[in-house]
Amino acid sequence: MEMPKIVPQIVETIEETEEIEPMAIIKEKEYVVPEQVFSQVPVQQQPAPVVKKVRKKRTMTPEMLEKLAVARAKANEKRKANKEARLKGEMKTPSQVKQEQLEIQEEKKRPVVNNVTNEYKTINNNITPEDIQKIALETSAKATAQALYEYEKIRKERKEEKKAKKEQEAKLQERQNTIKKSMIGGYQGSYKPPKKSIYG
Repeated sequence: MEMPKIVPQIVETIEETEEIEPMAIIKEKEYVVPEQVFSQVPVQQQPAPVVKKVRKKRTMTPEMLEKLAVARAKANEKRKANKEARLKGEMKTPSQVKQEQLEIQEEKKRPVVNNVTNEYKTINNNITPEDIQKIALETSAKATAQALYEYEKIRKERKEEKKAKKEQEAKLQERQNTIKKSMIGGYQGSYKPPKKSIYG
């Protein structure tokens, strides 16, 4: 079998395209001394550091030392007096004072209803659930009766006001009717005002 003639032509074209490219010339990097690099960078001038003024040390004068000694003596006397009072029970100890402050803070945390602080106290008594139910029924019955009584009272007052108003209106209407009758002259029929013109 013979190979077609096309194949050798392709091989020749491939060989022609493969040309040797010249190699790039590699340059060696110049060695730079680090000192030269940093010397070329412009140095920023920093402002001079601010030096704080040194305070003079306060010296105690003899008068001040005397006053200080008197104050210390007073404080020591007060401490001794307080200690004796605590031992006698006349003055509260710091732990008792802290306890009172904690109680005051707890008091402030309690809910306030109608300006009355509700207290959280555990009640230990022998009330049975039946007793609680009985008390609840009695109190609810009393509350219902009281509410109904108040409503009935208000309703009667409104009814009396309405009745008085109707009576007043009826009297006023009666007076107006009397005045009309007197103007008409006792005429019982419907009253027609006189015509203003003969054409109308």
